[in-house]
Amino acid sequence: MGVAGPRSPAVHRGARVLEAIASGAASTPAALGGLLGLPTSSIADLLSTMGDAGLIARDHDGTLHTGPRWSELSDPGGIAHRLFRACATTDLDGHTVSLARLFGDQIIVVDVRLGRHPLPLTPRPGQRQRATDGAAAAAILSSMTRAEAAGAVAVAAAHLGLTDDAMDATLALRVTRRRKVYESLSPLVGRQLACAVRDDSSACRQALVLHVPERWGNARRAAAALHAAANDY
Repeated sequence: MGVAGPRSPAVHRGARVLEAIASGAASTPAALGGLLGLPTSSIADLLSTMGDAGLIARDHDGTLHTGPRWSELSDPGGIAHRLFRACATTDLDGHTVSLARLFGDQIIVVDVRLGRHPLPLTPRPGQRQRATDGAAAAAILSSMTRAEAAGAVAVAAAHLGLTDDAMDATLALRVTRRRKVYESLSPLVGRQLACAVRDDSSACRQALVLHVPERWGNARRAAAALHAAANDY
């Protein structure tokens, strides 16, 4: 192995597999093999090991997604559990709700309470999306001062290789006049409503997101219930 290569190849491959599944870039073993250039036997071994650890799980149709252990690692304080419990109201019944975190110009889904209604894109724990595609980033950034927002985006700039233009586009989502609920509509993820969630135990800012199904009418009552859950959990 060269000095520039990973010191622990198995861990490096596992991280690549987890990132591919979490981001939605690959959801089957065949897709993983093609994306990462790994043989079928290596993919099978990695998925088996990561599945035993609870980092990877499979749906009934074989689709891969992040497992319950991922949620425990990404949300050690159990904020998602308390938020989703607060979402157990009539106005949010049957709807998909997620907890999302800002990372540079991306939004990372921390955990999901799946609903019954079909969506353009079903969120999964660990999934990454562009901040500009949804409502979470606007909710998070608008809850901060301008300096705090700039710092929150810049902290991941080196890791993600963000340009000044990419950072500016993300910061442009921040509005100076704060709202209770922020709304977005994207061809990729559909319609979303989001409310900022402040965790007093850390500097991390997150958002509670309602994933609105297609052909759904007035969301005023659901928006009010979402805001109440984000503030009263």
